Amino acid sequence: MVNIQKFNLRVVKESGGRYDIDKQVSNPIKARDLFVEVLELDKRAEEVFAIATLDVHNKVTGVFEVSTGTLSSSLVAPREVFKRAILMNAAAILLGHNHPSTVPEPSSDDIQTTKKLVKSGKMLGINVVDHIIIGDKDNYISMKERNLI
Repeated sequence: MVNIQKFNLRVVKESGGRYDIDKQVSNPIKARDLFVEVLELDKRAEEVFAIATLDVHNKVTGVFEVSTGTLSSSLVAPREVFKRAILMNAAAILLGHNHPSTVPEPSSDDIQTTKKLVKSGKMLGINVVDHIIIGDKDNYISMKERNLI
């Protein structure tokens, strides 16, 4: 006789709320609004990397903080990003992070990380819709609009 462990995977909801935003993310402004309203990325003192999981109609199914870093950086690994997306059965994801300096210009690390995540998503069949970098509520950039995705 051998002992074999049986496991179960689940996503556990931490909290929820009602927000005055559109649940379907169809443009960068709506994406920015999602990350600002739900995770307050415009007010955080450290860099926070987050994702929103989306269904086939680009409707938000969940929002996750993937990592919290320092004043100027946050570690992001494809494994940690896509673990959440797979558990949520996401068709696509939206990436977002803040720059506490309030200057949302993407660094070379931001660009490299985004390209790595796009490539990983293609391998898994999960589309990366955009990567929003938030400086403050009205100061953000869309990497898709900048043709960096």
